[in-house]
Amino acid sequence: WGQIVFKPWLGLLGAAFVTLIVLAVLLLLAKRFARTWWIGGAALILGLAILLQLAFPYLLRIDTKPPSPRLAATIEELERREGVEGLTVRVEQVQDVTTAANAYTLGIGPSRTVIFWDTLLDGRFTQGEVRFVAAHELAHQARNHIWKGIAWGTLIGLPLLGAVAFVTGRRGGLRNPGTVPLALLTLSVAGLVITPFQNAVSRRYEAEADWVALKATRDPVAAKGLFTGFVEDLEDPQPPGWTEHIFGSHPSPLERV
Repeated sequence: WGQIVFKPWLGLLGAAFVTLIVLAVLLLLAKRFARTWWIGGAALILGLAILLQLAFPYLLRIDTKPPSPRLAATIEELERREGVEGLTVRVEQVQDVTTAANAYTLGIGPSRTVIFWDTLLDGRFTQGEVRFVAAHELAHQARNHIWKGIAWGTLIGLPLLGAVAFVTGRRGGLRNPGTVPLALLTLSVAGLVITPFQNAVSRRYEAEADWVALKATRDPVAAKGLFTGFVEDLEDPQPPGWTEHIFGSHPSPLERV
């Protein structure tokens, strides 16, 4: 109960702190560059995104453990097949928090990391299914999806900040701290508008990672078993089309099968 009640606050406070720092810098830029602050702001956000992808994986590795020799050998084999090497692989203990199974990759350059939840390795999934998950996560790195995501963020963020500059400019610009609520409202509304597009890009990269993993493992039976296992955790195998287009960051399980 302590984790359920208090743990989310750590993430919320961290997000609030980062938002506060970014907002303070944007206000300084707006004070110095009344009309073009949003260009410098986009460059700032780009630099912050790169810095987080470089540094954050090292924090996530804390309290994790190395993979089993068998899993490590499997990953080395898949790295050679997919043409990506030098990643750090760790196992995160989450069994005391959830029964859901997951794995993810993040990081750039020397911080590239693949993390498996221990729930994925508790015996519910076959070795072939775990192997497919590993191939999928390696594919994200092999196809530079993280760098592409940063590029998309910059491409989208620049006009978003331009929209904030336009809307707040009608009330004195962001140089006036009183326009901060209006700026945040503009970002929130614009974020809702572009969410379907962002999710379309995400679904495209997830589908590409599935395809690369399928070519690397040559095991469609394991892939189907994996996605079927995910559905057994009460995930809708084929949600309504409109919800998938708006909210779906991954293809539906039935589509993946």
